[in-house]
Amino acid sequence: MPWDDNNVSKLRELWDQGLPTAQIGKLLGFTKNAVVGKAHRIGLERRPSPIRRTAVKPDRKKARSPITPKLNFEVEKDKTKESNLNQGIFQPAVKNLFSNNTKRGCEWPEGHPDESDFKFCGKERFDDKPYCIEHCAVAYIIPDKEESDKQNISQRA
Repeated sequence: MPWDDNNVSKLRELWDQGLPTAQIGKLLGFTKNAVVGKAHRIGLERRPSPIRRTAVKPDRKKARSPITPKLNFEVEKDKTKESNLNQGIFQPAVKNLFSNNTKRGCEWPEGHPDESDFKFCGKERFDDKPYCIEHCAVAYIIPDKEESDKQNISQRA
């Protein structure tokens, strides 16, 4: 529905009466935002915001501390950096990308992590899996076709 002269004159009257923009929109058949936009374009007097601002916002710059405290782990890093700088010799860390010497054993948990005797299986891993052959049989179950068909039928019912 476009704005015509009749709608604009009704808008001016209702605006001067002080009706809310949402109510003016309902009376004229427009949205609240359409009423606000048209009022702005035709130069009607601005209204104060209905949002009450009672509390004063704190100044963020004043709230920030000019000195940031250093935490324990940051202090230790700074000391090691200073000692490395004093040596004056740069020695890059060399990593061999072709050999993976960090291959651990089976990572199947045994016991509860909160208990003192908690550990991992540790046997030799199967292929590229994180578990040994016995634990792979438990972890990676391939469902039988008959079982999956039974599940599909029970889900439909």
